[in-house]
Amino acid sequence: MKQKIKKIKSSLLFFLELQLLISVVMLPILIAWGLPISTMTIIGNLVFSQFLTIFILLSALLFTCDLVGIPNNLIVICLNWTAHFWEYCLSFGSPYWLTGYPLSMFSTACIAALCAGMLYITKHSQNKRIICLLFLCVLIPISSYFFQSPYVQTTVLQGKQKMHIIKKNGLIYAFDCGALGARPSSQSWIEYTLASTMIKVMGATHIDTLVLCKSNSRTQAAVQILADHIPIARIISLQ
Repeated sequence: MKQKIKKIKSSLLFFLELQLLISVVMLPILIAWGLPISTMTIIGNLVFSQFLTIFILLSALLFTCDLVGIPNNLIVICLNWTAHFWEYCLSFGSPYWLTGYPLSMFSTACIAALCAGMLYITKHSQNKRIICLLFLCVLIPISSYFFQSPYVQTTVLQGKQKMHIIKKNGLIYAFDCGALGARPSSQSWIEYTLASTMIKVMGATHIDTLVLCKSNSRTQAAVQILADHIPIARIISLQ
């Protein structure tokens, strides 16, 4: 029994170390691309890996039974139950788990990644490596909090239309001057231009106040798409 507990503990520590290392090393790439990182990454990967193992095992059994001609109704039921239960777990996900870091943190993230690599060039115990990796993971958000500018402003274009975004004292204000209602596609612009620009410039993954200064027939649908990708606390329409 003690041997099994020791083996489980060793596996969990290895998994934790691996996830922390991946998080630190991948952070400069995410910052450069303007992509957010989830604060639930480690827990999510721990849960997902178990579901993935069960799903692959059941799928392999189902394929084998079909190939041999063995009745597989029970396996199909188990596979459907696993898929439905995983969808249920995913329903608890929240966009507020996502956090972003501006490009100004890129050099700090690169230094953290190099420090993480140095841990494996020299010999250190596993516990020491985990503590150091945890420190590096905490260092990035702390540095971002203390060294961020209290006022940041940027303008994002879609065609000839604009959206002005302001970050003041930690609050994000977006002033849409027709960009949401512009053609050809608000969805692709929101997903690949607006969201990444907000993260790159100010590390923002949400909008506290959206002000619609210029609206048309496409704006309402675009606002709904925007709310699906970027949480919005309040919307004000001036028309």
